[in-house]
Amino acid sequence: MVRAFRCVTVLAAALCAMMFAPAAFANSKYAAYVIHADSGDVLFDRYSDGKRYPASLTKMMTLYLLFEELEAGRLTLDSKITVSTHAAGQPPSKLGLTKDSTIKVETAIEALVIKSANDVAAAVAEQIAGSEWRFAQSMTAKAHAIGMPRTTFKNASGLPNSKQVTTAKDMATLARRLIQDFPQYAHYFSQQSFVWDGRTYRTHNALVRTFEGAEGMKTGYTRLSGFNLATSANRDGNRLIGVVLGGRSSATRDSHMRDILNNAYAEIAQRPTMIASLYRNTPAPRLKPTLVAGLAAPTVAGNDEMRAEILAAAAVIDGGSTPAPTDAIASLIARADPDDFNEFQMSRLAALSTEEGFLGEGDLETPADSGWAVQIGAYSTKDMAQRELETAVLKAGMADRFRVVLPTPLEDGKTLYRARITRLSAIDAAAACETLKDKKVSCFVVSDADAGAKQQ
Repeated sequence: MVRAFRCVTVLAAALCAMMFAPAAFANSKYAAYVIHADSGDVLFDRYSDGKRYPASLTKMMTLYLLFEELEAGRLTLDSKITVSTHAAGQPPSKLGLTKDSTIKVETAIEALVIKSANDVAAAVAEQIAGSEWRFAQSMTAKAHAIGMPRTTFKNASGLPNSKQVTTAKDMATLARRLIQDFPQYAHYFSQQSFVWDGRTYRTHNALVRTFEGAEGMKTGYTRLSGFNLATSANRDGNRLIGVVLGGRSSATRDSHMRDILNNAYAEIAQRPTMIASLYRNTPAPRLKPTLVAGLAAPTVAGNDEMRAEILAAAAVIDGGSTPAPTDAIASLIARADPDDFNEFQMSRLAALSTEEGFLGEGDLETPADSGWAVQIGAYSTKDMAQRELETAVLKAGMADRFRVVLPTPLEDGKTLYRARITRLSAIDAAAACETLKDKKVSCFVVSDADAGAKQQ
């Protein structure tokens, strides 16, 4: 009798353990993670280091490497990608590309984000690396280089492979780096549709349409992975990145993503100082390149006098003397801390018209779709330029605009990074600059063709 009672007790305990175990006990595919994109603060974490299958979130790394090719100038948005037998033979989801057909790089980007086309992923891989397996090696190497140590890629699409694994934390890192490293292409992730070969394809990502502040990213599904989603959202200047892996359905996955992001925003609202890193990264209110660029706008009437003053100010920095300030720029220089001098020297006269060659060789090529642009400033680091550019477009409600950070070599061997909103008509550029100025963002209008800017 005692032995029988013990057996019943043990059985009951086991049943209770199964009944009240966490959801993850029944769903080993599940993991979720939320971070603040700017500060890196972790706002939600469930099994974020557990290895999972990425499914089509893999295409985020395919896009990262494609964006690198664009930035390096080896491809442009108008470049044509030729489709091989291997690429055309990929299983769905696909566009149905045929052997020896071509697809524009920009259309390929849209197809990867919106349609999650496996044939396009393979074609991109072969275009960049010669073969998909070589491309997968590059994907893995890049993953480890940017802080994704537990990720291994075996193909460019996310089709099932038992050795292709990642973690929620690694995928959040990738999403964050996509936004930080390639802000000029971030708008593709929020695009809801695209047209190819006479047919309109619409996004599978419901949160782009329904979640307040959603900026989009990528969905994914295979039987082994479950329903995956990486999402970026921005509210009141707080950009969050969320990753949910292993959802049982797209509906429950999306619902869970809404919950964890909404809870994170609520927590920030209750304790704004919790995002401590943001305050550590706030620039000191000294000499700001955006302010200098705005004061030096070459489109201002009577610019000769202003140009002469800026040249004199630059000579002050080079020569080390301190003149009596005669206008706003010289006054800024006179008040600036000496530590700012090198910063200013690299970004000085960013707004001067480049026909005088003051900035050295400048950019080397003219974009195929030459037009007008709005420059908000020039900076000594790419990171600073991207941060200021993204802040500007968000303030002005221009997150859907094309934008680019243009590297310009200087005579001293260093590089100047110009932050621009591009692909505008003259009228649109003037209106955009006025909108930015209303938001207290200094800017000026330039001709991409006249400035010789390289549009990537």
